[in-house]
Amino acid sequence: MRTTAIASLFLFLATPALAGRHFIEGQVLTRNGEPVDRAIVSLEPGFVELVTDREGRFLIDYLRKEDGSRTKMSKKTVYTLEIYKPGYHVHTLTIDYRKGPLVLDLTPLVEESVELREDETPLDPNLYTDRADSTGVSYEGQ
Repeated sequence: MRTTAIASLFLFLATPALAGRHFIEGQVLTRNGEPVDRAIVSLEPGFVELVTDREGRFLIDYLRKEDGSRTKMSKKTVYTLEIYKPGYHVHTLTIDYRKGPLVLDLTPLVEESVELREDETPLDPNLYTDRADSTGVSYEGQ
């Protein structure tokens, strides 16, 4: 209970301090609601690429110019946010950024899946009487 009160107090005090800042914040989760840590988050235009923390959270509060120097986020800009982690499909969002803080809805990443198909080859050994075409190796007599 005390932790909740401290967190609420922090949010109450932090909100006015963050009001003048320009940033995009979000959290990346699996479809089951588990945080995705170390996912790569990139923002274009802006040459920004970062990695999510243990809770799957990220915060972008600056952009980079082509020469690598930092610059402020532009007001009224359309950005493309791309989230990637090996084993998951790439998730792309188009963001119509205006100004100030922008907290994105939770972003679910979908695991890559492999389609399994049943092999239609019959497994009856009586169908394969000619074993001369076997690719197996025998070490007998060597």
